Amino acid sequence: MKTLSYEEFDAYESKIDTEFFGVSSAKVVLKNPCISEHKQDELIQFMHDFEFIMIINKNNNSINNQWIGRKTKSFLVDINTQLKKQVKDAQQNRNQLIEITDNYSNNDQIIQIAEKAFLASRFLKDPFLSGEKAPHIYADIVNHAFGKKGRFFAIHKSNEKILGFILFSVNHPELSLTIELFAVDEQFIGQGLGKQLLDAIESYAFQNGIGTIIVGT
Repeated sequence: MKTLSYEEFDAYESKIDTEFFGVSSAKVVLKNPCISEHKQDELIQFMHDFEFIMIINKNNNSINNQWIGRKTKSFLVDINTQLKKQVKDAQQNRNQLIEITDNYSNNDQIIQIAEKAFLASRFLKDPFLSGEKAPHIYADIVNHAFGKKGRFFAIHKSNEKILGFILFSVNHPELSLTIELFAVDEQFIGQGLGKQLLDAIESYAFQNGIGTIIVGT
């Protein structure tokens, strides 16, 4: 797997996108604007090996926008609006039916929930995306999260049946928790399970010294 990792940026092959969309794909995360000319050129050389590259410019930094626009053919396609919540003492919200696990094993129930939950997804409405692939994209995301260190599942379970889940990751340098996917089984929507799951991860965050919960649009 091709990777570049520096204090200023991370760049790596995105196997999930390569497999799903059928073109060689990579992801670049620009963490700060102090990227030397030499490292900029090294990153651009890395990008030449891929057909599709997603560049995430944290905080929409103007310096990074300028050199990317000058040296590449990249263009802005999306703005990720992030909602942040400061963690409070949520220990009283702990629910014994919810378990939170890192490096979670493959689970068909979670995959089935993910396949049915995102009916308003932009992928389902994308005329350029295969009608066969679009309904499975979120199931594919959770499938690639199983068995991965640093990918956490909060799971609401009753009598071995999974009723809902939250997939999240933890950014240790920033001490923040990012919600990646959040879904409840269609049979149990409207019964407060979503709030219980959110309360559980806030409790987890508080107990682990994490100060902020983030969810992006």
